[in-house]
Parts: sequence; C-alpha cells; structure tokens
Amino acid sequence: MENYDDFSYSFVIEWIKAKMNEQVEMQHLIDGSYFTNAGMDKSFIKMLNNNIDEKIFDDLVKRIYSSENGQEVQCFTNNKRMNVEISQNESSSWQKYSKGLLRQGWSYETVKQLEESAVSILQNMTLDSQEDGPTKGLVVGNVQSGKTANMAGVMAMAADQGFNIFIVLSGTIESLRQQTSSRLFHDLHVPGGALVWNHIDKPSPRSSNPAYDMSRFSLEDGSRERYMMVCLKNKARLESLKRWLYADSKKMKQMKILIIDDEADQASINTNDVASDESPTVINRIIKSLVHQEGIKSMNYVAYTATPYANILNEVGEKSLYPKDYIIVLPKSPEYIGPSEIFGTSEPEQNPSVDIVRQISSEDRNNIIRLCSGEEVPFPKSLREAVNWFIISVAALRSLNYRKPISMLVHTSFKVDDHKIIAEAIEGYMKSLKNNSSSVIKELKIQYENETLDFNKEMFLDGFPDYPHPENIPVYPRWENIKGWVQRILRYDDQEYISHIRIDDNGALSYHKGFHLAIDNSRGNANRHSDEHIRLVYPDKAMPQAPAFIVVGGNTLARGLTIQGLVSTYFLRQSKTADTLMQMARWFGYRKGYELFPRIWLDTDTHIKYQFLSQMNEELREEIEVLAKNNLKPTDYGVRLKQSPNLSLIRLTASNRMQQAISTEFNFNGFRPQVIYYDNNVEKLQENFRLTEEFLNSLSVPEVTGKYMVWRDVSFVDVAKYLSKYYVVRENNTFDMLSSLVEWCEKNQHKLENWSVVFSSKGQVEPADSNSDWNIYGYDPHSVIRTKHKARSTDKIYSIGTLRSPNDLLADIPNCESIENKKSETVAIRAIRRKHHFDNVPQLLIYRIAKDGVTPNMGDNRESLGLDHDAIGISIWIPGSSENTSTVEYVSPNVSNFSDDEEKNDVKD
Repeated sequence: MENYDDFSYSFVIEWIKAKMNEQVEMQHLIDGSYFTNAGMDKSFIKMLNNNIDEKIFDDLVKRIYSSENGQEVQCFTNNKRMNVEISQNESSSWQKYSKGLLRQGWSYETVKQLEESAVSILQNMTLDSQEDGPTKGLVVGNVQSGKTANMAGVMAMAADQGFNIFIVLSGTIESLRQQTSSRLFHDLHVPGGALVWNHIDKPSPRSSNPAYDMSRFSLEDGSRERYMMVCLKNKARLESLKRWLYADSKKMKQMKILIIDDEADQASINTNDVASDESPTVINRIIKSLVHQEGIKSMNYVAYTATPYANILNEVGEKSLYPKDYIIVLPKSPEYIGPSEIFGTSEPEQNPSVDIVRQISSEDRNNIIRLCSGEEVPFPKSLREAVNWFIISVAALRSLNYRKPISMLVHTSFKVDDHKIIAEAIEGYMKSLKNNSSSVIKELKIQYENETLDFNKEMFLDGFPDYPHPENIPVYPRWENIKGWVQRILRYDDQEYISHIRIDDNGALSYHKGFHLAIDNSRGNANRHSDEHIRLVYPDKAMPQAPAFIVVGGNTLARGLTIQGLVSTYFLRQSKTADTLMQMARWFGYRKGYELFPRIWLDTDTHIKYQFLSQMNEELREEIEVLAKNNLKPTDYGVRLKQSPNLSLIRLTASNRMQQAISTEFNFNGFRPQVIYYDNNVEKLQENFRLTEEFLNSLSVPEVTGKYMVWRDVSFVDVAKYLSKYYVVRENNTFDMLSSLVEWCEKNQHKLENWSVVFSSKGQVEPADSNSDWNIYGYDPHSVIRTKHKARSTDKIYSIGTLRSPNDLLADIPNCESIENKKSETVAIRAIRRKHHFDNVPQLLIYRIAKDGVTPNMGDNRESLGLDHDAIGISIWIPGSSENTSTVEYVSPNVSNFSDDEEKNDVKD
C-alpha cells in the first residue's frame, strides 16, 4: 500500500488542500473537469510531482477531502485480517452497485464515504475462519440514516472478494422483511454484472424448489454464483434456515458466509441470565449456533444498529455475539439531520443546527391522558398547532410541485385503544375546520408567518454550512399560493377530505387528494370495514399531487418503517430507555426537497431526555474514535457508555439487556456545565440571589479589574457549600452530575482544592451606593443581559440558550489575552490556561442576569427574558488533568473473559 505520508507528496497534498479551500469539488479534480476548464489536462499533476500517477493523485484527493471534512470511518479493531482490493472491473458487483447509486442522485462524496466504510468493515473479516474462528463485529449507524444502503455495499464488495453466501437477519415484521429482501436483490442483481445473484426466499429443507437444492449450489472458488437470503428473526424461520444451510457437509466446506444482523439489538439479545447455566433466549441461541457451526470454510457475523447499548453491554465471551473483532462507527452524511443537529450537545457546547422543536404543555399532556381515558376535554392546543402545520405544509409543498408522500406522525401511547381515540379526535378536529374555513385561513396564516420567521433557509444553512447543493433547498412559498391550496383542500367532500385508505372493487388500495388517516399498530385491520385499509401503506406509484397521511400509532412505528415526507411530529411517549426512545425518533434522517418544513412537538420531560441522548450519542462516537486512534482492542478495552445519573429519568436499556455492564472510572476532563434554564419562581430566584451575595462576601477581598471580580485559591469546601445550596431546575440536565462531582471532590480534595471564583459584570464594576440592592465588598456589579429563547422556553421555565462568554473563562488569569478563533474556543481556552499555568485550576463563574433584558438585534426567536426577579447563573470549568479521576455514571462491558481466555491459550504445558 502506498505511503501517502511520505514527504515527497507534501507539495501535492498542499496543492490539493488549496483547491479544497477554494471550494473546488472533489469530483472535478478526479474526473479531470477542473483541469479542462482551466485550459489544460490532468497530466498537469506531473508538474506537481514527476513520480505521481493518476491513481495516487485520486487517492490523495479522496483521502484529503474525506479527512478534512471529518468523514473518516472510525474502526475500533483487534486486527485487520483481510486485504481488500476494490474491483475496478465495470461489471463487478461493487462498481455496478455504486454506479447505480450515482444514477439515483447520490453525490460522489456520499458514495465514496460508503465505499470507505465498506472497505473498513471487510478488512476485519476473513475468507478462512477455520483456524481462528468466526469474525464478529458491530457497525454503529444512525437512526433513519440509510444503513440498508451500507449493508448492500458491504455485500456487493464482499461478493467481489469471494464470499458466496449472504444471510441478512431482518427484524420481526414480515412485511418489512419482504421490503428489505426485495430492495437488496434489486440493488445487487444488476443486468450485465460479472456475478450472478440468486435470491433464496424462506429457505427450508422441505422446499421442493430446485433452485433451493443445496447440492446444486456452485460454491467452488472462482464460481460466479452468489446466494442471498433475508430471514425473519423468528424461531421457526431461523431453525429452517439452519437445517437447510448445514444439510450438506461437503458444501459447508466451500461456504464463505457473511451474516448481517439488521437491527441487531432487537430480538438477537440474550435476556436470560447470562451468568448462570440458564439457556439463552431462543433467537439468541439459534443465531449463536448459526455463527459457531463447525466445518464452515469462512464465517463472518456483523451486527448493524443505531442503538448498540445492549450489543456492547449484555454478554461477553468467545461463544457470545459480542463484537470481539471490531466496532465501526459510520460517519454522518452532511445531509443527515440527527440528534445533535436537533437537540444540540452540552459538552462541547453546541446549539441545535435546526430550531424545529415545539412545546407540548403539561396541560395538553394531561388532556391527552384524560382524552384517552374517555373524558370530554378540549382538543389540545399543541396538537391543534401540529395538525395545522401539517395542513400548511401539505398546501405549501403541493404549491411547490412536490409529488412524494407527505406525513404527520402522532405517537402518544403504546395502547392500541388509545390510538383509535386519538385518531377519532384528530378526524373530528379536521372536519370542524371545514365548517369555519374563513377563521381557519386566518389562524393558519398567523402560524405560517410565525413559523417562517422563527426558522428559514438562512437559519438552516447557518446550522448546515456544508449542506450539499443548498440551491436545491426550496424557499417558503408566498402565503397567497398556500392559501389557494388550503381552500381547495377544505372544499373536498367529506369522503375525499379525510378517510382511511380505500380498497376498490378489485381489492387494490385507492388513494385520494385529501388526508389519509392511518392507524398503525398490532391490531392492524381487524374489526374494520372491508373497503378500508387502516394501517399505513404508501402508494407504489407517483400520483398527480403529493398524497397526505396522518399516522397514529405506537410500537410498530419504532423500527424499520420509514415515515415518508415527515413534516409534523407529535410525540408524547414516556419511555425511560435510551434505545427505545432513539428508535422511536422517526424524525431523524434525510429531508431532501422539504428541508424547511419538519417540526416536532415534545413535552418538557421528553425534550430533556433527547438532549441527554444527543450528548450520549456524541460521546459514544468520540469514545470509539479515541479507542481506534490508540489502537486498542475490543477484547482488551470495553467501550464506555454514558449512563444518566438520574435513572428515574432515563436508562441506557433494560436491565436484562446490559447484564455485563460494570461501573467505569472516568475523568471529569473538560466538564463545564452552565445554567441556561431558569424557573420563574420569585422565591427561588431571590434565594439564589441572597445565597450568592452571602457566599461572595464570605470569601477574601477580591481583585477587581474592569468588569470582573476575581477570587483565587478559594477552598473547595466553600465552593461545595455554595453549590449544594444553589437551586437549579432539572432542565439543566448536565447538572445531574453536580452532586457526583461534589462528592468526588470531597473525597479527593488534594486534586481540586483551590478554585478560582469569578463574577462577571456588564461593564465596569461600580461601587455600591444607597440605591444598590446588593453589596459585594462595597461594589455593585451590574446585571448582564440575556434574552429568552422562545422555542426552548415554557410558561415557567425560561431558556437563555448560552450563559457565558468564552473570554470570561480566562478572567482569573492576570493580564490574559483574549480568544480570537471562536470556532475552536474550547481548545483555545485550554491552551491559554496551560500557557499561564492555570490548566489545573478549576473555576466557578457567576453572573447576575437582568430579569427583563433586551438586545437591539434579538432575532425573531428571541424576546425579553421576562423573569419576575434577576437570576443568578453559574458556570463550572473543570480542568482536563488526567489525574482527576472520578467514579460517576459511565458503564462498560466486562471484557475480562477474553483476557482470561487469551492467558489460558498462551500457557503451554
């Protein structure tokens, strides 16, 4: 393999980076169009380096563009067991598949990213596992991120390498299995391919189909035949598969098998006691027996999931499905809208890229519960807003000539009876709109104007500066265009305005121009009229205008099913496990062609949970990246997962799905929470106000410089007393760790003993006078101005978005320079504190926040804070010293079993 780090390529690398900074597209460098447009040909690269050829140049371009854009595949691996050469044959499975993706409109960069991840996965597999046993790995994707495309890419590339049997273990729903099976075969079985793909559906030793006769399979080296099957995770299906697959011992010796376990944390986990002699759960037992079968030429098992908590934490050992060989994190596409983009992160501080979350009030939440209990209650305000926004979006997208399905998701309960009640309430509300069309039009117009002010294309691109082809993002249409479509919809007769999907005289599903009301749950179409289809089914052919669907359901909507054109989500589920909540988040994914329209309605509790999940998800990806870069192995080091200190709020997964999780020590490196949510409770606000005044006056005389009052070498005992009494609302979820931090510091005072305390004022700190309402060592430091973030605030809990200014974190350093590069402010702060020997000094930063502050250019989503009393905000900065270990809420798998096994193997009598 070429060493691209060789100094001789340095000039070429710098030239490519310069082109990238000039925003030259990677594809134009590779296909030569950049050189043609500049009046030369690609041989110009010889002027950069006489020894370079096109392949090396192209590889350098791909590597640099991928690396600089943060899209490297992170692989935490034991060792790479296979050399993977990508076939350049235009008839190869990979080339056929990748060219098909490009024809479908995939960008070159996205296809290249898929190629790199497929190579990384395959490098950890083997074509001969007879000596070392089966390879077992885990691929961590993103919810609704198109992992089926990645699976197909791995299969195509593996087929080119010589693998001949491909088994995909699908979920537990037959209709979704059929969809996956059909799609994979369609994508891989391409006319003119060098390999012949054979589709085996529901394999069984009792099958009379000659095509399923294993004795006729061509599995010898050099054969062009490849065999694929998608099997439901069902006891009978899996047992039939195993008996059929392993019926011929001679053929087994030729089998080079790739098993892909799709949604691997569903059904595949052993929830029986893994520490006892109790038999594993049925599906887990059968999959293990498939994977560990003797007499196979090559066996490779790879689990795919976006929620890998149970796969990592539940069962560790040689005969388990634990990913002993590798764990790979798939990079996010620049078009992907996921947890961190919607909910932001706290460490590092990152605001949401898209401001699309709206609030369900506690009153509305209670009314939903009462409604499902049979009580007569008003139609909830937030649900009215969500339905109204759906109507607006359908009208707007139709006016833009959008032709694909448009959907609204309503997920409030797991109970099937509740689904019917909610669906009927929505239907009733929708019909009431027809009777008040003039007032409805006015209400919709006001909501449309508010929403388009709160979130628009400019704001979207601010959050996604690297979003591909921003010119294709549609702008909001004029209200007059939307109004015409709304009026047309409201004029439809009752049967076409809103109904279930109709079944025509020929038994086919029939779609109309109005709203299709679907109830998707385990009850299906039971007890319904024969001319209606109740569950969600999208049309398989394009319609003259975008069909609209309101989908009410529960658990059946949590996995596998893609809600097409999802623009309005109303979500009110009280699940307490991270994996369940993440899988229920159907609003993650790609929104090409309607990027500005999605909105999500959540209650406060659920919003807090998703903010925590966003942080946890980012930390998991970062953890695997660190392990990968340090060349650590899954059998030696267990991946750490963040467990909420507040288990009553949320857990990673059910207890019987994380049986081998152990508490893990970790560093409070860079732990820097800040209070951004405030309870508009006068008594609590006044209590914090007086507490802070007393605390600061109890310290030594401060140093006063400009807008800062600074105390150095403050005992943690004093800081701990203050923190233990300071009132903070639970919406500040990063402060869940505060009690653990205080407890640890009390046990290890010698490590974080001397703190800096900084009070940051607005403008010069002035002396107190007779009009001052507080006095700190004779001074009256002024209140800073922070404004309310409307979309993230509730009636009583107000969000300010961000509390601290980066330079305030340097205020305890005498004569310190300021931060210039805000894009890397955290790195800059650490570097400056280290330079001035403050790198091991923790800091408590305090602000007094004006109760009614306003700023000149607040923006449409900001308003005056509007508290009834000034608030006290605090920020904590813990240095990144590796000495500061702690025992708070992180867990990892106990991998000691692997170490024990290796030691036994090393001992030779």
